[in-house]
Amino acid sequence: MGASGTAQPLISARDLYAGYGKKPVLKKCSLTVEAGSLTGFCGPNGAGKSTFLKLCLGMLRPQQGSITVMGARPGQAGFREILLRIGYVPQNTQGGTLPATVREAVAMGRYGKAGLGRRLSPQDKLLVEAAMEAVGITTLAKQQVQKLSGGQTQRVAIARALAMEPEILMLDEPTSNLDWESRMELLRVIKSQQEYQGLTTVLVSHSADTLSECGAIYRFTAGSAEKLAEYQEGLHA
Repeated sequence: MGASGTAQPLISARDLYAGYGKKPVLKKCSLTVEAGSLTGFCGPNGAGKSTFLKLCLGMLRPQQGSITVMGARPGQAGFREILLRIGYVPQNTQGGTLPATVREAVAMGRYGKAGLGRRLSPQDKLLVEAAMEAVGITTLAKQQVQKLSGGQTQRVAIARALAMEPEILMLDEPTSNLDWESRMELLRVIKSQQEYQGLTTVLVSHSADTLSECGAIYRFTAGSAEKLAEYQEGLHA
């Protein structure tokens, strides 16, 4: 369900400093992501958009300031349970070298909850099929992931994330390998999940088409994030 007026934000950062080594990428960065929202992150390369996602996932620790995701601090004890409720699709997803069909790759999204080595239940399998259908890759189900195009591989990665039944979906440049028609179709899928399933979605993009569909937009620049009142041309730069 979407957020009510009194709901706490699912993601909250305050005066956040973070980076790699001693040099911070984010400097006094504060932002919130409301439950049920489609929130876009834009700004130049190196401004901290992907870094912020890594902080949300506990892959990187803050140097100063605070960040909470679903009320918990990433990386702390018990956060693994939170991670099972987050679907994450990084930049430049690749097919990899393991021999796996599209259906098998999407099914990996269920093993976090079912447990590695366990057989998937009939319900798990239905969720896998639904995720493939949602992103339009049902006809590719038996193909090897290694042989897919970049755009098709991106769809597989998104389907795998959706198969998790996440409460938060984080997408880092999800439409970068797609042509205009495919990009619009994938945006339709993302918006339908956000609007009808109440899926909180954070979407990093340089695409004007993509950003214009977001309800809230943060522009990252000079280490901080500015919330914009509305989408404006040129923000994708």
